Amino acid sequence: MAEPPSERLTAYVAALPKQWCDITEDEEEPSPWSAGPLIESASGPLMYFGMAWSRAEEALTYAADVADSMGLICFDVQENRLRP
Repeated sequence: MAEPPSERLTAYVAALPKQWCDITEDEEEPSPWSAGPLIESASGPLMYFGMAWSRAEEALTYAADVADSMGLICFDVQENRLRP
């Protein structure tokens, strides 16, 4: 069984849809997230979530900026590096 997401990660997940909705709520503007609800991708202090390839750079930049503003670390598995 997966560990419940940490409080900090739960706050991060809650902040992400302020730019784009969760894909499960995709109504007007298409969401860049490829799975949802986003919180289901979180466990303990980690989160792994996919993005639509066509919007990945835009979404990753946003996700990394939000993580940084909250004192979290964002690791890009495609680039094998931390995102500033």
